[in-house]
Amino acid sequence: MPSLGFGLERLGLLALRAPIVSLLLVLAASVVCLFGLPRLQADDALSELFRAETPVFQDYKKMSDRFPASEFDVLVVVEGAKLLTPELFEQVRTLHLELEFAEGVAGVLSAFSMRDPPDESGYPPPMIPDELPEGPAFMELIQKVANHPLLEGKFLSIGGDAGDDLTILVVSLNQAALTHNGLAPSIASVEQTVADVLKDIPLKASLSGAPVMQLEIRSAIERDRIVYNFAGFLVGAGICLAFFRRISLVFIAAICPVVAVLWALGLLGLYGLKLNTFINVIPPLVMVIAFSDSMHMVFSIRRRIGEGDDRWAAARHAVRTVGPACVLTSITTSLALLSLAITDSALIRTFGFAGAFATLLAFISVIVVVPVLSVLIIRNEEAFRRGEVERARGLRWLGQACIDFAAWLSRNYMPVALLGIAALVAFAAMHLQLEPLYRLSDEVPRHNQSVGASKRLDARLTGAYPLHIMVEWPEEMTIGSAPVLDAIAAAHGIQVAHPDIGNVWSVETLRQWLKDIGIDDPKVLERYLGLLPDHLVGRFVNTKSRSALVTGRLPNLDADQSVPIMRDLQAKLAELKTTNPKISFTVTGLTAVSALQSASMIAQLNRGLLMAIAIVIVLIGIAFRSVLVMAMSLLPNLFPIVGAGSIIYLSGGGLAYASVIALTVGFGLAVDDTIHFLARLERERNKLGHWASAVMATLSHIGPVLILTTIVLVAGLAITMFSDLPSMRLFGKLTMIVLGGALVGDIVILPALIMAVNRVFSRNRRVHAE
Repeated sequence: MPSLGFGLERLGLLALRAPIVSLLLVLAASVVCLFGLPRLQADDALSELFRAETPVFQDYKKMSDRFPASEFDVLVVVEGAKLLTPELFEQVRTLHLELEFAEGVAGVLSAFSMRDPPDESGYPPPMIPDELPEGPAFMELIQKVANHPLLEGKFLSIGGDAGDDLTILVVSLNQAALTHNGLAPSIASVEQTVADVLKDIPLKASLSGAPVMQLEIRSAIERDRIVYNFAGFLVGAGICLAFFRRISLVFIAAICPVVAVLWALGLLGLYGLKLNTFINVIPPLVMVIAFSDSMHMVFSIRRRIGEGDDRWAAARHAVRTVGPACVLTSITTSLALLSLAITDSALIRTFGFAGAFATLLAFISVIVVVPVLSVLIIRNEEAFRRGEVERARGLRWLGQACIDFAAWLSRNYMPVALLGIAALVAFAAMHLQLEPLYRLSDEVPRHNQSVGASKRLDARLTGAYPLHIMVEWPEEMTIGSAPVLDAIAAAHGIQVAHPDIGNVWSVETLRQWLKDIGIDDPKVLERYLGLLPDHLVGRFVNTKSRSALVTGRLPNLDADQSVPIMRDLQAKLAELKTTNPKISFTVTGLTAVSALQSASMIAQLNRGLLMAIAIVIVLIGIAFRSVLVMAMSLLPNLFPIVGAGSIIYLSGGGLAYASVIALTVGFGLAVDDTIHFLARLERERNKLGHWASAVMATLSHIGPVLILTTIVLVAGLAITMFSDLPSMRLFGKLTMIVLGGALVGDIVILPALIMAVNRVFSRNRRVHAE
């Protein structure tokens, strides 16, 4: 009969012809990959998830190029019960001045940046004098600051729920310094300056903004890569040792995941890929795949040696019998991961290709390393067999439990099969009701300062997430042209009028302030803009590119809450365009990109998962050359996916990026168990000639492997629950649920379904015979 693995498992037989040479080649490849590990760097940009050729992202890129400081501000949030006293307010001014000279800082914007109207000479004096007044005069100054149109609801909040006053300092980072030194030194400089100035002062400060979030993501990625992957491996190896009670077998089974992860990360580093929240999933993914297949190989070799084979015969038998299933599982998992390539996101497409490539590397490591190490490490088969009598007690207990369960299932397969079908239908009904869900802050470690500071800004100053309208005009106009100023004013008014948008800032803010003091001359406005610092003007005007920004701020909202806001703005701006045909208006910014693209991208990923399921199930049918096997394999592989989806639904969640990727990866792993079960079932059916006996024999042989492998993998993935990254925790949780559901589907529902279908077909054949 043709091989399930299309003959690719013969790579293991080739390795056995020269095991020492094969091992040296593995070591040489590993050494080469070691040079790629230091080249791995974290990619922390929040926008990378949405990088695509779509108009929405291209508009965002254009805006970012023209206004680089627009979304790269560090927000220093200062709070205190006595903030608005002369002594502490003076300390905030000191902090402003010190931050101006901090390393990597281009400028600072705060209440102390504001100026009064120009005097007779045209000079606008500072609104807050060098010498702060005291007593009633100081409180009068504070009221002036709080009610100033350029400051009200933007930089200062008086008397929150806890009685604390709050002010923010907006720190612009120097783009040249960022390019040369990276993000960490600049953020560290800001943090150190804040700590030094506010030391021993009853004020508390925290940092927020996109740069701080990016740095926190980078730190969490690097920590997860080192700590949790290593800890997960140790947990899995410990559980494996508890059952095998033989270090040699644990080493053979556990070294393959290590080699596979080394190859995958090393080659990704040599290729120049950067680590992110998705690429960070590849090490545990590869570890899971390699460990699962290596366990099947080791179990087969151990059993054959126990039955009397020498180590060479046992290794060749494992390659010939288990190897084809390993090939097929690698192909199906790779196809599932390649389904991610249909999304618009370049980052997720890269993850799909890299994950598929890493899966194939995992197969190569297993099919070569396990048989080679088995013949090199296990030197005395007779001593090995004698040791199994005492050491395999746990495995024998697990095997007996599977035999007892198989006997019970043989008597109750029909209700179990019907219950499985009913559960699948119920879970699918809930899964299909899931809606896309995305929140920008979900990419950021929860317990870090940026999320807490953003929440307080949501409550006190209407939000920390900028939303921009970019206004562009033709060459014949300038920022002082009446049509341009009127267009900016109209766009400004649209944002101000929206109930969910606050803290709106643009040229119109300055224009209205000048109007309030009796100055309504565009030339004065242009002259005043020329007096302001470049880092301040550059936030909302770029005369070279003939564009301006109207910037408001949103609270932390889900995508399904943000998208209607964007659509409403777009509709109103489309009407505005009809009266200003030469001027264009674009809703953009990271908030807009994440809201507008997340729903469509998550939907694309979900469609990719459905396509992967269809392709993989058809491939199983082709490999086993059976339409019936193809149909029966559908239920145990859909069961864990819709089961996990139903848990998301019942918990009130939705389909986030990490959810769909976890379900896609989980499906690839679930298919692994199904293929190994069906491959063993086919061999037992050919040997025993009876379906019921074949199912019981398969459960007794493959059941312990599936159970132990699932226990080890779930225990290893449980380490992700301690990750600081919400997306990593969600990925780990859902993958564990899928693995548990896959075990139920493959050792409970699938064998029950096979026996039920066989009974129905047998009865029909008897009826036709009569």
